[in-house]
Amino acid sequence: MFCSLPDNIGDKKYCTPWKQKVLPYDFQNYSSLGKEKTLNAIENTFSVWQNVCNLKFERVFDGSQVMNVAFLTEDEKQNEEINCPYKLNNKKSGTLAHGFYPGNSALSGDLHFDNERWSDQKTLSGNGKFNLFSVTVHEIGHCIGLFHNAEDKDSIMCIIYKPGLSVENKNKILSESDIKTLQKMYGAAKHVIVTAIFNSNKAKVMIKNIKKDSKTKRGKIICMLKRKHFGKGPEISQESFETLLIKLAEMDHEAFVAENFGDND
Repeated sequence: MFCSLPDNIGDKKYCTPWKQKVLPYDFQNYSSLGKEKTLNAIENTFSVWQNVCNLKFERVFDGSQVMNVAFLTEDEKQNEEINCPYKLNNKKSGTLAHGFYPGNSALSGDLHFDNERWSDQKTLSGNGKFNLFSVTVHEIGHCIGLFHNAEDKDSIMCIIYKPGLSVENKNKILSESDIKTLQKMYGAAKHVIVTAIFNSNKAKVMIKNIKKDSKTKRGKIICMLKRKHFGKGPEISQESFETLLIKLAEMDHEAFVAENFGDND
């Protein structure tokens, strides 16, 4: 059991989410892998979550962070046990990390890791090393409010360690139940909503009819979005689609693209 947090009792899948949609974070220190590999593993886990929900993680350097990322030495772990409700001692319990749920305490949103036993490779626990990326994806789920999920073995919030996860397949890590719960908490990411709109049957008809208007700036923008985002996708309501078109018609076109796709190109 790599995570220090206890299993939740009952059917509830999450706690009260963060009210803010941008979560600033910073590192207290780095793992035994070194700064570069630690940053690569952990910062890629943030994109796993923010790619599907309306939540952003931003690193800050001015002490205003909500999320503190810390790798604890043996001495620090002993001190932590005095103040921390979740124990972190791999020699006794095998636990390697924990993420604190959203809230108002000084620890809310923080990530604590054992300082050693990390790898940046797809590893099994039998060789004494654990994949830092795999463990961190799970722990950040706790930091944004998700409980353990014992019902869905494919869920990243299942307590089973998943050594095969990697940065390269980060867009395929979350299960359907993970995404559904997360979007219930924070809403879908803007690019997810816009993509669904332009994948709808309503969009297909509209884009077909607007080809004759493709020389206009608005027409070019719509055709560009169609080329980039067309394909199979969920249906969207006519009201949502028409709202988007009205917004596109009324606002500056570059601003529209930047707002909806700026961080995802």
